Amino acid sequence: MPENDIAKLRLLAQQITQHRLKSPQALVAHMGAIQAQDYHAGRHAVGLRVPDANLQSVEKAINKAEIIRTWVFRGTLHIVTATDIRWMTNFVKDRIFRKFRTIERPLDIDESKYHSTIYPLLQKELKGGKQLMRTEIAALLESHNIPEVYSRYLLLRASLEGIICHGPMRGKQYTFTLLDEWVPTKTIISPEEIPGELAKKYFLSHGPATIADFMTWAGITQKEAQIGLEAAKPLLDSLVINNTHYWYDKKLDASRHKIPEALLLPAFDEYYVAYKDRSHVLEDAHVRKVLTTNGIFFPIMVQEGQITGVWKKNISKKGVELIFQPFKTMKKPQQQAFSVSAEAYAAYLQQPLDRITII
Repeated sequence: MPENDIAKLRLLAQQITQHRLKSPQALVAHMGAIQAQDYHAGRHAVGLRVPDANLQSVEKAINKAEIIRTWVFRGTLHIVTATDIRWMTNFVKDRIFRKFRTIERPLDIDESKYHSTIYPLLQKELKGGKQLMRTEIAALLESHNIPEVYSRYLLLRASLEGIICHGPMRGKQYTFTLLDEWVPTKTIISPEEIPGELAKKYFLSHGPATIADFMTWAGITQKEAQIGLEAAKPLLDSLVINNTHYWYDKKLDASRHKIPEALLLPAFDEYYVAYKDRSHVLEDAHVRKVLTTNGIFFPIMVQEGQITGVWKKNISKKGVELIFQPFKTMKKPQQQAFSVSAEAYAAYLQQPLDRITII
Protein backbone atom coordinates (compact mmCIF):
# COMPACT_ATOMS: atom_id res chain seq x y z
CA MET A 1 0.00 0.00 0.00
CA PRO A 2 1.40 3.44 -0.92
CA GLU A 3 2.27 5.71 1.99
CA ASN A 4 -0.11 8.41 0.73
CA ASP A 5 -3.02 6.00 1.25
CA ILE A 6 -2.62 6.49 5.01
CA ALA A 7 -4.39 9.85 4.81
CA LYS A 8 -7.15 8.46 2.60
CA LEU A 9 -7.77 5.52 4.91
CA ARG A 10 -7.87 7.77 7.97
CA LEU A 11 -10.49 9.94 6.29
CA LEU A 12 -12.57 6.81 5.76
CA ALA A 13 -12.04 5.34 9.22
CA GLN A 14 -12.94 8.64 10.87
CA GLN A 15 -16.19 8.86 8.88
CA ILE A 16 -15.12 12.08 7.19
CA THR A 17 -15.40 10.76 3.63
CA GLN A 18 -17.96 8.06 4.30
CA HIS A 19 -20.98 8.39 6.55
CA ARG A 20 -22.20 4.94 7.53
CA LEU A 21 -23.14 5.94 11.08
CA LYS A 22 -26.48 7.69 11.21
CA SER A 23 -26.55 9.44 14.59
CA PRO A 24 -24.21 11.47 16.80
CA GLN A 25 -24.36 8.72 19.43
CA ALA A 26 -23.32 5.99 16.96
CA LEU A 27 -20.55 8.20 15.57
CA VAL A 28 -19.05 9.01 18.98
CA ALA A 29 -19.29 5.34 20.04
CA HIS A 30 -17.27 4.45 16.94
CA MET A 31 -14.67 7.18 17.50
CA GLY A 32 -14.29 6.36 21.21
CA ALA A 33 -13.85 10.01 22.16
CA ILE A 34 -13.76 13.29 20.24
CA GLN A 35 -11.57 16.07 21.57
CA ALA A 36 -13.72 18.99 22.66
CA GLN A 37 -11.97 21.56 24.84
CA ASP A 38 -13.28 23.92 22.16
CA TYR A 39 -16.97 23.09 22.54
CA HIS A 40 -18.04 24.60 19.21
CA ALA A 41 -15.30 22.70 17.37
CA GLY A 42 -16.21 19.47 19.16
CA ARG A 43 -19.83 19.72 18.07
CA HIS A 44 -18.73 20.46 14.50
CA ALA A 45 -16.40 17.45 14.56
CA VAL A 46 -19.41 15.27 15.38
CA GLY A 47 -21.73 16.94 12.89
CA LEU A 48 -19.46 16.73 9.86
CA ARG A 49 -19.18 12.96 10.33
CA VAL A 50 -22.93 12.24 10.48
CA PRO A 51 -25.13 12.46 7.35
CA ASP A 52 -27.52 15.44 7.30
CA ALA A 53 -26.46 16.51 10.80
CA ASN A 54 -26.52 20.13 11.86
CA LEU A 55 -25.70 22.11 14.97
CA GLN A 56 -29.22 21.66 16.30
CA SER A 57 -29.22 17.86 15.93
CA VAL A 58 -25.83 17.54 17.63
CA GLU A 59 -26.94 19.82 20.47
CA LYS A 60 -30.11 17.72 20.82
CA ALA A 61 -28.00 14.58 21.31
CA ILE A 62 -26.04 16.39 24.03
CA ASN A 63 -29.19 17.63 25.77
CA LYS A 64 -30.64 14.11 25.71
CA ALA A 65 -27.43 12.76 27.34
CA GLU A 66 -26.73 10.50 24.36
CA ILE A 67 -23.30 12.09 24.05
CA ILE A 68 -21.58 13.92 26.91
CA ARG A 69 -18.74 16.39 27.28
CA THR A 70 -16.36 15.57 30.10
CA TRP A 71 -12.69 15.39 31.03
CA VAL A 72 -11.14 12.06 30.13
CA PHE A 73 -7.98 11.16 28.17
CA ARG A 74 -4.89 13.18 29.13
CA GLY A 75 -7.12 15.27 31.41
CA THR A 76 -8.60 16.95 28.33
CA LEU A 77 -12.24 17.63 27.53
CA HIS A 78 -13.78 15.13 25.11
CA ILE A 79 -17.21 14.14 23.87
CA VAL A 80 -18.00 10.51 24.76
CA THR A 81 -21.12 8.37 24.90
CA ALA A 82 -23.26 7.67 27.94
CA THR A 83 -22.28 4.01 27.57
CA ASP A 84 -18.54 4.69 27.68
CA ILE A 85 -18.19 7.60 30.08
CA ARG A 86 -17.78 5.69 33.34
CA TRP A 87 -15.28 3.03 32.32
CA MET A 88 -13.19 5.55 30.42
CA THR A 89 -12.92 8.07 33.26
CA ASN A 90 -12.31 5.30 35.79
CA PHE A 91 -9.48 3.94 33.65
CA VAL A 92 -7.57 7.23 33.38
CA LYS A 93 -8.34 9.09 36.61
CA ASP A 94 -5.56 7.77 38.87
CA ARG A 95 -2.76 8.59 36.43
CA ILE A 96 -4.15 12.11 35.93
CA PHE A 97 -4.53 12.66 39.68
CA ARG A 98 -0.89 11.67 40.19
CA LYS A 99 0.15 14.46 37.85
CA PHE A 100 -2.12 16.94 39.56
CA ARG A 101 -0.62 16.26 42.97
CA THR A 102 2.61 17.89 41.87
CA ILE A 103 0.63 21.00 40.92
CA GLU A 104 -1.59 21.05 44.00
CA ARG A 105 1.06 20.34 46.62
CA PRO A 106 2.63 23.84 46.50
CA LEU A 107 -0.90 25.28 46.86
CA ASP A 108 -1.40 23.44 50.18
CA ILE A 109 -4.37 21.54 48.79
CA ASP A 110 -5.41 18.65 51.01
CA GLU A 111 -6.73 15.96 48.63
CA SER A 112 -8.76 14.31 51.39
CA LYS A 113 -10.86 17.48 51.71
CA TYR A 114 -12.42 16.79 48.31
CA HIS A 115 -13.79 13.47 49.58
CA SER A 116 -14.71 14.52 53.12
CA THR A 117 -16.30 17.89 52.40
CA ILE A 118 -16.37 19.20 48.82
CA TYR A 119 -17.80 16.26 46.87
CA PRO A 120 -20.62 15.68 49.42
CA LEU A 121 -21.43 19.40 49.33
CA LEU A 122 -21.55 19.35 45.54
CA GLN A 123 -23.72 16.23 45.47
CA LYS A 124 -26.17 17.72 47.96
CA GLU A 125 -26.49 20.96 46.01
CA LEU A 126 -26.96 19.26 42.62
CA LYS A 127 -29.34 16.55 43.80
CA GLY A 128 -32.70 16.43 42.06
CA GLY A 129 -31.57 17.24 38.53
CA LYS A 130 -30.10 20.66 39.29
CA GLN A 131 -27.47 22.16 37.04
CA LEU A 132 -24.94 24.76 38.14
CA MET A 133 -22.55 26.97 36.23
CA ARG A 134 -18.86 27.17 37.12
CA THR A 135 -19.37 30.54 38.85
CA GLU A 136 -22.22 29.15 40.93
CA ILE A 137 -20.09 26.22 42.08
CA ALA A 138 -17.27 28.58 43.01
CA ALA A 139 -19.77 30.71 44.99
CA LEU A 140 -21.04 27.56 46.74
CA LEU A 141 -17.55 26.73 47.98
CA GLU A 142 -16.96 30.32 49.05
CA SER A 143 -20.19 30.34 51.05
CA HIS A 144 -18.86 27.35 53.01
CA ASN A 145 -15.47 29.02 53.63
CA ILE A 146 -13.62 26.60 51.36
CA PRO A 147 -10.44 28.25 49.99
CA GLU A 148 -10.55 29.35 46.37
CA VAL A 149 -7.67 27.08 45.34
CA TYR A 150 -9.98 24.07 45.63
CA SER A 151 -12.16 25.49 42.86
CA ARG A 152 -9.33 25.44 40.33
CA TYR A 153 -9.38 21.72 39.63
CA LEU A 154 -12.64 20.71 41.26
CA LEU A 155 -14.67 20.31 38.08
CA LEU A 156 -12.01 18.15 36.43
CA ARG A 157 -11.51 16.09 39.58
CA ALA A 158 -15.22 15.56 40.23
CA SER A 159 -15.79 14.63 36.58
CA LEU A 160 -13.01 12.03 36.59
CA GLU A 161 -14.40 10.64 39.86
CA GLY A 162 -17.72 10.09 38.06
CA ILE A 163 -19.57 12.54 40.29
CA ILE A 164 -20.45 15.22 37.74
CA CYS A 165 -20.43 15.84 34.00
CA HIS A 166 -21.33 18.68 31.69
CA GLY A 167 -25.06 19.31 31.41
CA PRO A 168 -26.99 21.43 28.89
CA MET A 169 -25.83 24.93 28.06
CA ARG A 170 -27.49 27.79 29.93
CA GLY A 171 -27.36 30.51 27.33
CA LYS A 172 -23.65 30.74 26.53
CA GLN A 173 -22.57 29.26 29.86
CA TYR A 174 -21.62 25.64 30.60
CA THR A 175 -23.45 23.82 33.35
CA PHE A 176 -22.57 20.78 35.45
CA THR A 177 -24.88 18.13 36.81
CA LEU A 178 -24.72 14.82 38.68
CA LEU A 179 -23.58 12.01 36.40
CA ASP A 180 -25.71 9.40 38.18
CA GLU A 181 -28.83 11.45 37.49
CA TRP A 182 -27.86 12.55 33.98
CA VAL A 183 -26.82 9.03 32.96
CA PRO A 184 -28.45 6.57 35.38
CA THR A 185 -27.56 3.43 33.37
CA LYS A 186 -24.09 2.11 34.17
CA THR A 187 -21.97 0.04 31.81
CA ILE A 188 -19.37 -2.07 33.57
CA ILE A 189 -16.21 -3.30 31.85
CA SER A 190 -13.60 -5.21 33.83
CA PRO A 191 -10.16 -3.59 34.18
CA GLU A 192 -8.66 -6.47 32.22
CA GLU A 193 -10.94 -5.81 29.24
CA ILE A 194 -10.50 -2.04 29.05
CA PRO A 195 -7.18 -1.85 27.11
CA GLY A 196 -8.60 -4.15 24.42
CA GLU A 197 -11.88 -2.24 24.18
CA LEU A 198 -10.03 1.05 23.92
CA ALA A 199 -7.63 -0.29 21.27
CA LYS A 200 -10.50 -1.60 19.15
CA LYS A 201 -12.19 1.79 19.24
CA TYR A 202 -9.01 3.67 18.43
CA PHE A 203 -7.59 1.57 15.61
CA LEU A 204 -10.95 0.90 13.94
CA SER A 205 -11.79 4.60 13.93
CA HIS A 206 -8.36 6.24 13.56
CA GLY A 207 -6.22 3.73 11.67
CA PRO A 208 -3.84 3.37 10.02
CA ALA A 209 -2.08 4.30 13.24
CA THR A 210 0.90 3.14 15.26
CA ILE A 211 1.08 1.97 18.82
CA ALA A 212 2.83 5.27 19.63
CA ASP A 213 -0.16 7.12 18.16
CA PHE A 214 -2.49 5.09 20.38
CA MET A 215 -0.42 5.86 23.46
CA THR A 216 -0.47 9.57 22.64
CA TRP A 217 -4.23 9.68 22.06
CA ALA A 218 -5.19 7.76 25.19
CA GLY A 219 -2.34 8.89 27.45
CA ILE A 220 -1.50 5.32 28.41
CA THR A 221 1.69 3.29 28.87
CA GLN A 222 3.35 1.19 26.20
CA LYS A 223 2.48 -1.95 28.16
CA GLU A 224 -1.21 -1.04 28.29
CA ALA A 225 -1.19 -0.10 24.61
CA GLN A 226 0.47 -3.38 23.64
CA ILE A 227 -2.05 -5.42 25.64
CA GLY A 228 -4.85 -3.52 23.96
CA LEU A 229 -3.42 -3.98 20.49
CA GLU A 230 -3.08 -7.73 20.94
CA ALA A 231 -6.79 -7.93 21.81
CA ALA A 232 -7.72 -5.83 18.77
CA LYS A 233 -5.49 -7.58 16.20
CA PRO A 234 -8.15 -10.07 14.94
CA LEU A 235 -10.07 -7.04 13.58
CA LEU A 236 -7.05 -5.33 12.05
CA ASP A 237 -4.70 -5.40 9.09
CA SER A 238 -1.28 -3.77 9.15
CA LEU A 239 1.22 -2.19 6.83
CA VAL A 240 4.89 -1.45 7.44
CA ILE A 241 6.47 1.85 6.44
CA ASN A 242 10.09 2.59 7.37
CA ASN A 243 10.07 -0.39 9.77
CA THR A 244 7.02 0.97 11.61
CA HIS A 245 3.75 -0.98 11.85
CA TYR A 246 0.47 0.80 11.13
CA TRP A 247 -2.76 -0.90 12.19
CA TYR A 248 -6.20 -0.31 10.70
CA ASP A 249 -9.64 -1.84 10.17
CA LYS A 250 -9.25 -4.74 7.78
CA LYS A 251 -12.58 -3.77 6.15
CA LEU A 252 -11.28 -0.40 4.95
CA ASP A 253 -10.77 -0.03 1.21
CA ALA A 254 -9.71 3.39 -0.03
CA SER A 255 -10.07 2.33 -3.66
CA ARG A 256 -13.87 2.12 -3.29
CA HIS A 257 -14.30 5.73 -2.17
CA LYS A 258 -13.53 9.02 -3.85
CA ILE A 259 -11.75 11.47 -1.56
CA PRO A 260 -13.38 14.93 -1.60
CA GLU A 261 -11.11 17.52 -3.13
CA ALA A 262 -11.63 20.01 -0.29
CA LEU A 263 -12.66 19.73 3.35
CA LEU A 264 -13.03 22.23 6.20
CA LEU A 265 -12.30 20.55 9.54
CA PRO A 266 -12.65 22.22 12.95
CA ALA A 267 -10.01 23.17 15.49
CA PHE A 268 -8.60 20.24 17.46
CA ASP A 269 -10.05 17.78 14.96
CA GLU A 270 -9.21 14.12 15.49
CA TYR A 271 -7.86 13.95 11.94
CA TYR A 272 -4.80 15.88 13.08
CA VAL A 273 -4.71 15.91 16.87
CA ALA A 274 -5.12 12.15 17.48
CA TYR A 275 -1.63 11.05 16.40
CA LYS A 276 1.91 11.35 17.66
CA ASP A 277 3.32 11.42 14.12
CA ARG A 278 1.30 13.93 12.07
CA SER A 279 3.69 14.12 9.13
CA HIS A 280 1.42 12.01 6.90
CA VAL A 281 -1.06 14.88 6.60
CA LEU A 282 1.03 18.03 7.14
CA GLU A 283 4.44 19.17 5.97
CA ASP A 284 6.81 20.11 8.79
CA ALA A 285 7.23 23.61 7.36
CA HIS A 286 3.58 24.40 8.15
CA VAL A 287 3.22 22.88 11.62
CA ARG A 288 3.33 26.20 13.51
CA LYS A 289 0.61 27.60 11.25
CA VAL A 290 -1.72 24.85 12.49
CA LEU A 291 -0.51 24.28 16.06
CA THR A 292 0.79 26.97 18.41
CA THR A 293 3.61 26.41 20.87
CA ASN A 294 1.08 26.38 23.74
CA GLY A 295 -1.04 23.64 22.20
CA ILE A 296 -3.82 25.49 20.35
CA PHE A 297 -4.95 23.72 17.15
CA PHE A 298 -6.58 25.88 14.46
CA PRO A 299 -9.36 24.87 12.06
CA ILE A 300 -7.80 23.26 9.00
CA MET A 301 -8.29 23.20 5.24
CA VAL A 302 -7.71 19.74 3.76
CA GLN A 303 -7.12 18.90 0.10
CA GLU A 304 -6.92 15.26 -0.94
CA GLY A 305 -5.98 14.28 2.59
CA GLN A 306 -3.29 16.93 3.10
CA ILE A 307 -3.62 20.00 5.33
CA THR A 308 -3.15 23.00 3.05
CA GLY A 309 -4.31 25.95 5.13
CA VAL A 310 -6.25 27.23 8.12
CA TRP A 311 -9.58 29.03 8.33
CA LYS A 312 -11.86 30.89 10.70
CA LYS A 313 -15.40 32.23 10.78
CA ASN A 314 -17.20 35.46 11.60
CA ILE A 315 -20.93 35.42 12.24
CA SER A 316 -23.05 38.52 11.76
CA LYS A 317 -26.66 39.42 11.02
CA LYS A 318 -25.93 38.72 7.34
CA GLY A 319 -24.79 35.16 8.04
CA VAL A 320 -21.40 33.49 8.25
CA GLU A 321 -18.21 34.78 6.68
CA LEU A 322 -15.43 32.24 6.20
CA ILE A 323 -11.85 33.44 6.03
CA PHE A 324 -9.41 31.11 4.29
CA GLN A 325 -5.68 31.32 4.83
CA PRO A 326 -4.10 28.75 2.46
CA PHE A 327 -0.40 28.01 2.70
CA LYS A 328 -0.09 28.46 -1.08
CA THR A 329 -2.07 30.44 -3.63
CA MET A 330 -5.21 28.55 -4.60
CA LYS A 331 -6.20 28.15 -8.22
CA LYS A 332 -9.79 28.70 -9.29
CA PRO A 333 -10.80 24.98 -9.20
CA GLN A 334 -9.49 24.74 -5.63
CA GLN A 335 -11.39 27.87 -4.63
CA GLN A 336 -14.55 26.38 -6.11
CA ALA A 337 -14.02 23.13 -4.23
CA PHE A 338 -13.63 24.94 -0.92
CA SER A 339 -16.72 27.01 -1.75
CA VAL A 340 -18.70 23.77 -1.72
CA SER A 341 -17.28 22.93 1.72
CA ALA A 342 -18.11 26.45 2.89
CA GLU A 343 -21.74 26.00 1.86
CA ALA A 344 -21.82 22.70 3.75
CA TYR A 345 -20.48 24.35 6.89
CA ALA A 346 -23.02 27.18 6.65
CA ALA A 347 -25.76 24.55 6.28
CA TYR A 348 -24.47 22.79 9.42
CA LEU A 349 -24.74 26.10 11.30
CA GLN A 350 -28.16 26.72 9.67
CA GLN A 351 -26.90 30.14 8.62
CA PRO A 352 -26.65 31.72 5.17
CA LEU A 353 -23.14 31.94 3.75
CA ASP A 354 -22.44 35.66 3.57
CA ARG A 355 -19.06 35.58 1.85
CA ILE A 356 -15.69 33.90 1.58
CA THR A 357 -12.50 35.90 2.10
CA ILE A 358 -9.09 34.53 1.06
CA ILE A 359 -6.01 36.08 2.66
